[in-house]
Amino acid sequence: MQNATLHIKVKPEIAKGLKLLSKKRETSVGELIRQAVFSCYQLELLGLNQIQKQAIAAFQGGYISLGKLAEEMGMNVLDIRIWLEEHNILQNNSFQESDIKNA
Repeated sequence: MQNATLHIKVKPEIAKGLKLLSKKRETSVGELIRQAVFSCYQLELLGLNQIQKQAIAAFQGGYISLGKLAEEMGMNVLDIRIWLEEHNILQNNSFQESDIKNA
């Protein structure tokens, strides 16, 4: 399957905010837009109950932890990580080289 290319126009303040956020998250503006569109149109999430959908949204917004999301979804942490990966939901995992020493 080949990707489609879309062109959008946004207000200058939105573009500026996206650029700042992309630097903060160390990703591209295009990736931020892809994530936003994907999160709004995740058809495979239609079968989830409202609490689960809210938990996913809260996790994506950084308001709950992976462990809390797993609990709300009725899964363990490893299973929820796999589920998120299968559904292309960003896990916002990050570490620094110094974290390896502390692992």
